[in-house]
Amino acid sequence: MRRVCLGKYRFIFLHLFVGSTFSLAFTTGVLADEIGYDTLVARLSGQAIPNGAGINVAQVEAGEGAAANYGPNQTAPEFSGKTFLPQSGVPVVSSHANTVAQSYYSNTGSIASGVTQIYLWEANSFINSALRYGQGASVSPSVPPSTALKIYNNSWIGGASGSTPTAVDNEILRRADFAMNRDDTLYMVGMNNGATSVTYPLMAMGYHGLSVGLMDGNHSHGNVPTGADGVGRMKPEIVAPGSFTSWATPVVSSVAALLFQTAATHPSVSMNPNADETTVIKAIMMAGARHRTGWTNNPATSGLTRGLTVKPLDAIYGADVVNVDRSHRILTGAERDGLATVPPTFAPPAGWDFEVIPSGATRYWRIRSSQTIPELSVLATWNRSLLTSVSVPTVADINLTLLRLDSTGGVWSLEGDQGAAYFSGGNVASRSTVDNVEHLYVKNLVAGEYLIEVKRIGTATTATSFALAWIMQPMIGDLNQDGRVDGIDLTTLLSGWGGSGGDVNGDGNTDGLDLAALLSNWG
Repeated sequence: MRRVCLGKYRFIFLHLFVGSTFSLAFTTGVLADEIGYDTLVARLSGQAIPNGAGINVAQVEAGEGAAANYGPNQTAPEFSGKTFLPQSGVPVVSSHANTVAQSYYSNTGSIASGVTQIYLWEANSFINSALRYGQGASVSPSVPPSTALKIYNNSWIGGASGSTPTAVDNEILRRADFAMNRDDTLYMVGMNNGATSVTYPLMAMGYHGLSVGLMDGNHSHGNVPTGADGVGRMKPEIVAPGSFTSWATPVVSSVAALLFQTAATHPSVSMNPNADETTVIKAIMMAGARHRTGWTNNPATSGLTRGLTVKPLDAIYGADVVNVDRSHRILTGAERDGLATVPPTFAPPAGWDFEVIPSGATRYWRIRSSQTIPELSVLATWNRSLLTSVSVPTVADINLTLLRLDSTGGVWSLEGDQGAAYFSGGNVASRSTVDNVEHLYVKNLVAGEYLIEVKRIGTATTATSFALAWIMQPMIGDLNQDGRVDGIDLTTLLSGWGGSGGDVNGDGNTDGLDLAALLSNWG
């Protein structure tokens, strides 16, 4: 790790790779499969595969050795067709920036190769000229140079006084959260490398972005410490493949680019202005994360509180591995509005909602399955409220709970030992008092009808918007993911016969094996 001193702030590279030939080929091979890209391509066989086209992105870099050294090699063939728009003076090539760019938007090493417009900032310049730190409450962060600019990749760490949060760091983070909320943008932020390393305040300790760790757990993690806004919040929020967090962070950014493009172009959501809300995309990415064996948010496993957690994420891996296919399924499942009473209709197995909720209010979504659900993932997230970019923010307290509906319409709690008859593990209630995320992850939920409940706690009068996303592992044969295996699914299978469309068992062929699997779950 290389330390650099730049102006009045001290920044530290997450990792500095010396050389310019290092490449991460996420479009093929094991790494693409790790983030669900191969599955996405197979599932969308015959359809347009999203690649980030039409989405503008930003790359913020700490200068490599000098402030001017903050850009990728713009003349490299892998960046052919890209337009770079430097915001911090003419950039000198940085090998660190070049490697970040390869995973982020390159033609050969990124799933978001369709991204063609990239804004470049040096980190100090970004803080001073974009976030406008230290210029007073009346001066807000600058407006992004393009309305199509949605994603800011931050593969750098730092702090005004090292690793201890200060008022300077808090103002910078408040300005960043204010900008994300106002401009509907999303910051991806790398954690420090090393499982026992400290977490630096910038930019990981913000509320509105996504902090990124590594699949192998070799990154800083833990609770936001004293001195920062929101003491006790969990970091990181998501992880991705890569040898260093500098390289994992742009992988998460590339997934976001595909989702933003999908929100703008997919027929199921393109006419919905809520689809590209950044809280929606954040919720979808976290709910869609692939939970590996051993993942836990440490719910109680027995007694009156069985199934309850006050820590919504895994202490090391957050929501776990970013997965573009699962997140795409959630997004294209379309928005389903929550109701203040039990909904008369059922939400699909994968979907989302964007709502405004006043204090003391409750919203419900009704789901069902005709067979045991191996896993159900539900996640809610919301932004903190800042009247100005430097004001002391307020944060709503929202709880997330799964309830069971009986055949008479009665609503029953799944908390406590009685819930063991309905789910084998995980949590059915998430009640953090400090995080702006709540997460349910339920294993082997028995067939039946259930309610997802979001409840706003407290008596504050200001309404808060939140995003909710959910996905249940699909039933075998449920090709359109509507919670049933029926004639619609059979028609889909038969129309793909002999090809790969309608592939039920995942072997790449649609044949008699798939028909048998579908019919085994008919009805």
